[in-house]
Amino acid sequence: MKRDIVGWVLAAAVLLSVGCGYRRPEQLAISVDSFLAVEHPDSARRLLQAMNPERMSRNDRARWSLMLGLAEVASGDTLAGRRTLDRGMRYYDRHGSDSERAEAWYTYAKAHVRIGDMEEGIRGYTESAILAEKALAGKPLDDSLRKRTETLLVAVYHTLGLLYFEQGYDAVEPFAKAVEAARANGNAEQEGYSRFMLASAHCAAGDYRQAIEILSPLVEAADTIPFRYFAQQVRIQNLLFHTYLGDWTPAQLLAARDSIDLDVIRTAPLSYGKAASEDTGRSFYDVASAIIFHRDGQLDSARRYIEESLACRDTFHQGSVGLFNLAAGIYHDRGDDARAYDYMQQYVSVKDSLFEVQRGAQVAELERRFRTANEVALREASLRYRAWIAALVALLVIMAAGWAVVGYRRKLRRRDEQLSESLALLDSYRESHDSLTSRLDASDAREAALKRLLEGRVAAVRDIAATYYTYGEGERLTAKMRDLALSPAMLADVVDMADLYSDRAVTRLREQFPGWTARNYDFAALVIAGFSPQEICVMLGMSLNGVYTLKSKLKRRIADSEAEDRDRLLEYFI
Repeated sequence: MKRDIVGWVLAAAVLLSVGCGYRRPEQLAISVDSFLAVEHPDSARRLLQAMNPERMSRNDRARWSLMLGLAEVASGDTLAGRRTLDRGMRYYDRHGSDSERAEAWYTYAKAHVRIGDMEEGIRGYTESAILAEKALAGKPLDDSLRKRTETLLVAVYHTLGLLYFEQGYDAVEPFAKAVEAARANGNAEQEGYSRFMLASAHCAAGDYRQAIEILSPLVEAADTIPFRYFAQQVRIQNLLFHTYLGDWTPAQLLAARDSIDLDVIRTAPLSYGKAASEDTGRSFYDVASAIIFHRDGQLDSARRYIEESLACRDTFHQGSVGLFNLAAGIYHDRGDDARAYDYMQQYVSVKDSLFEVQRGAQVAELERRFRTANEVALREASLRYRAWIAALVALLVIMAAGWAVVGYRRKLRRRDEQLSESLALLDSYRESHDSLTSRLDASDAREAALKRLLEGRVAAVRDIAATYYTYGEGERLTAKMRDLALSPAMLADVVDMADLYSDRAVTRLREQFPGWTARNYDFAALVIAGFSPQEICVMLGMSLNGVYTLKSKLKRRIADSEAEDRDRLLEYFI
């Protein structure tokens, strides 16, 4: 009987946490859109589909996909919802920060819990918790983002604990982490709700002493808790824990019972309006009173409270069916075995009915899953057939396009070959034309140079004849002849002759070594023209050693340079 009552109490505690007392202002701020998507999926779906995702940023578009997927799942379109959720998750897995990925996994898990895939939902909440812890332990975050991530972490662990409760798993660890996260976040209200559920988890595990220890801070602060309904539930939980542990006397249990404000329990509002007196969440007090009076031997009081608890109950579940067993025990102790037998029959009948309902629900769930699987299989088969047809059409289009491209390329190749032949002929003609033009230019240049030399030679002969006629024989004639032979004009003619008969070597020397002096150019021209050192020293008025020294110096400059005609010019200075 104790196990059934504990199960009923914990189920009511879950109801308290989810519906009555678990108010999460920060979490609502985070997921107000997901709340709309779950509670009003059709409206949320219409609103989201009215938006234009092409005008959104990539991050907003991914968030939009998650919300649309959640709304589609909540409205019953499981296949489309999964596809839309996966599209949003792919973006966050590749580009999202740890905080963004934690929020995305939270929405993903909520959608799969809505579908009924608890295993995937628990995995999603676990991934969200891991990423939120990683984000908080990583690089520093700004205050608003850190606050939001800490609040998300509390909500994730609290939700994991509730799922563990529903699945019959040990929920101590997730609720303990929720308490730690709420304490780190500085959210005393959230810490209180998580601590209440942690104590309930220890109670479900049979560790009543630990449950009392965990709940003790809330019991001590019960008078200061703003949410008075939650404060009374804390006192009732503490009363039940001590009742199960057996460490309090009946007098202590009754004193603790008297401290509970019945008016607050009866009139406190639920999440969606005023509470009705027959609401299952309000019978905590009646059940606790029945257990306490039964243990104290006050059977009439115990009978009164158990009958009130049963009278205001229209439906029963696995956690509350033990009330019939408790009523049967009370009437048996009072000596009314007929009523006790009647309650035992009701217990068996309700138990069987619940079993049949559960089995029917399982059959309905299996049928629903089977139909869903068939629908998914049909859609996938249709998609595969469409994909094969599209692939075949695409293959035919590609083949036709390939054939057209190959034919066009062949035509272009023939045209390219014809153009290449024409261009080759044109290039050959241009080369011939350029060669002839350069030869003609060179011939014209040589002809002009020869004309200038001949004119210079005629002028020199005239000067010599006139000089000889004027001065006759003697020293004056010799000196005059020397001046004429070694004059700048004569030297310039020699330089031109050297440039003409050495294939413009002097000109190339001037172009490739622009930093030389005029005397160095004249000296190099005489060397290129083939004058001996003795002749050069006479023509330039230098000493013989100076001629050798300057020749070596100019040869070294040419050898150390990177001139284009370096090797050819060096041949003249050997």
